[in-house]
Amino acid sequence: MKPNQKNERRGDPRKKKCAFCEKEVAYIDYKDYPTMKPYIDYFGNIFKRYYSGVCLKHQKMLRTAVERARFMGMMAYRK
Repeated sequence: MKPNQKNERRGDPRKKKCAFCEKEVAYIDYKDYPTMKPYIDYFGNIFKRYYSGVCLKHQKMLRTAVERARFMGMMAYRK
């Protein structure tokens, strides 16, 4: 096997880009459930950074927004 064949077979080795950075989001609001929904699984857990592709800055904002929504009763803690 040639050295370059290994990367070609696995697909594109480029890193995921943060969706919030691409949209230039400055703040994630806890009342905006449709924005947070793709980053929460069936059981109510927040996806990890390496799985969701969100940068550290926006992951912290997302976590804070989800915690606030849970506290206000807009989102369930666990199913």
